[in-house]
Amino acid sequence: MAGVLFVTPSIVFLAAFVAYPVIDAVRLSLSFVDFATDETKFVGLANFAQILRDQKAPVVALNTIIWSVGSLAGQFALGLGAALCINRDLPGMQVIRTILLLPYVVPVIAIALFWRWLLDGSYGLVSYLLQAAAILPANQSPLAIPDGAMISVILANIWRGFPFVMISYWAALQGIPEEQYEAARVDGAGPWQEFRYVTLPNLIEITKVMFILRLIWTVTFFDIIWLITRGGPGGATEHWPIWIYQESMGFFRFGYGAALALTLAMALMVFSALYFVLSRRDTR
Repeated sequence: MAGVLFVTPSIVFLAAFVAYPVIDAVRLSLSFVDFATDETKFVGLANFAQILRDQKAPVVALNTIIWSVGSLAGQFALGLGAALCINRDLPGMQVIRTILLLPYVVPVIAIALFWRWLLDGSYGLVSYLLQAAAILPANQSPLAIPDGAMISVILANIWRGFPFVMISYWAALQGIPEEQYEAARVDGAGPWQEFRYVTLPNLIEITKVMFILRLIWTVTFFDIIWLITRGGPGGATEHWPIWIYQESMGFFRFGYGAALALTLAMALMVFSALYFVLSRRDTR
């Protein structure tokens, strides 16, 4: 009886804030909601069929893939490099670790304002350097150029997200037995061979777990793109979560927005399932 009492708050919380929203989203996705009259009409799979016909879907899907792949590649590369650096026992390393962690603890709104300031066409430092190098015309900002805007938000997300990868890799590096490195040195391995044959194999498991977590968080991350570009210019940085927001809160097409959200959720679940199946096969 005591055990039931202890888990009851968790069950109530999950039912209220997880189960009910999911069930209601499924209901909305199968309905047409008239915002003016609050009338709800069952339309079946019509909203999902509309996604397949929508000419915007391929563009937004491509933006989502570019955003996710670019962000993940940068976060894992920078995170691994930073982890290898802070794993060394050097003077002042504690201060360096603290500085490298700052982007992850700073509020997203502050990060967005910082990047908007850097990229401002009139007084931004990055824009000034690009203009001085004749890469951009005078008073032009990378945020006003489709490719430049996407690269900018990806770099901002890499800068914000790499500390999580860094800390995770650092924890894994701390767990590698020193005897493995000593055995590799006895066999004549150099720094590169140690990294390739000792360090990397010990990081495979943490990489598998981190990859799926960072993928889900990155694909569904809304704040930083919306705060920096609002999906512009001309939809160049509009990814799936922004599309959901615009349909639901901009045009008040709640049924269509719910269908978009469920489509993204199902795509992530299918990809995650395939990823875990393939990972288990590789492990065996």
